[in-house]
Order: sequence, then C-alpha cells, then structure tokens
Amino acid sequence: MNIFNRIIMVILLLFLIIFSIVSGVNIFVDLFKWSDMTDRILNFSQNANPFIAALVLFFVLAISLIILIFEFYRRKIKTANISSDQSGKTMITLKTVSNQIKESLIDIEDISDTRVKIVPKHDGIVINIFSRLAEGVNVTEKTKEVREAASEFASKNLGFKVINTNYTAVGFTPGEAKKPEEEKPVEIQEELEPNNQEEKHIE
Repeated sequence: MNIFNRIIMVILLLFLIIFSIVSGVNIFVDLFKWSDMTDRILNFSQNANPFIAALVLFFVLAISLIILIFEFYRRKIKTANISSDQSGKTMITLKTVSNQIKESLIDIEDISDTRVKIVPKHDGIVINIFSRLAEGVNVTEKTKEVREAASEFASKNLGFKVINTNYTAVGFTPGEAKKPEEEKPVEIQEELEPNNQEEKHIE
C-alpha cells in the first residue's frame, strides 16, 4: 500500500473510532441530538436496548483498532542463519532457499510438481520435499536421489548445515518411468579405397 492509500485509510479509521466513541457516550448522557439524517442511520440505537447498542458500538471500536494496528504491522521475514561471527550474521530468507533448492531439482527425471519447505533450526536446517513421482519408478532409489541432490546443493552451494532431508510423495503421474537408453552397438565400417590406379603402358 502506498503512502496516499495509507493516509486515507488512517483518516477513515480515526473517523470511525471517534464516531463510535461519541455515539456510545451520547446513548447514556444525551448531550446532543443528531440531525434527521443521522437519526435515521442510528435509529436502531434509540429503539433497541442501550446496553446492546453500546455493545455493538464497542465491537465496531475494537475492530477499527485492530485494523489500524495491522495497517502499521509488518510481518517479520523468516530467515535461516548460514554463519555468524563477531562482526555479524549471514542469513537467507526461507523463500529464497526453497526456490533455489527447487530449481536444483528440475533436471531430475520422473518427478513433477515439486515443492520445498525449509524449517530453520538453531544449528542448521531441515529440508522437506513434496512432489509427484512417475508410475513404475523405483520409489526408494528415486527419493534417495532427490534427497541427496537437495542436501548436497544446500550444503555446498548455499552453505547450510543440513540436519535432515525428508521426502513425501504426494501422488503418481500416469505413464511409465523413463528408462536409461540402451547402448547401440557401434558398427565399424571399413572404408575400402577404390583401386583407381591406371595401368601404365610402356611404349
């Protein structure tokens, strides 16, 4: 939200808060009378039980305050610590780590719809991987390949200490798994040089 929208929102919320407070006080004290238009809008407060009307206005006030607080609240960015020393810390956001590990798994065959979630710990990270597998694939070998690839990338390329790497298959995609191509025999053809030598005639 830009600055202009923020200013407008704050003004509207402050107006609503003041309006609720004045309306609640006026129900019991009756310091002044509303205009005809305002009386029509707040007609329910005159006909209904004053305690119920005050309770409704209290809820309006509470909701307005909550919205106002969240307007200035900024969600803390989740990060994972790579290293720390006396001069400071080196950290990466969890979203960045997840995307980097996900990109490193793209070249692995027979998996799709890959999702990666990182759980930061005080001494490293836990990698949770979710994806679909191709039907007919060896689940044990393929999941081991995926876990090892993710762990190796996170430790060597990103500098994390990987505590644990978990894999969860969320389903299977139709179609057989890709099998390694069989090596075709190489046919060696001997090139025969044609004998195009012309006979020499001795004159």
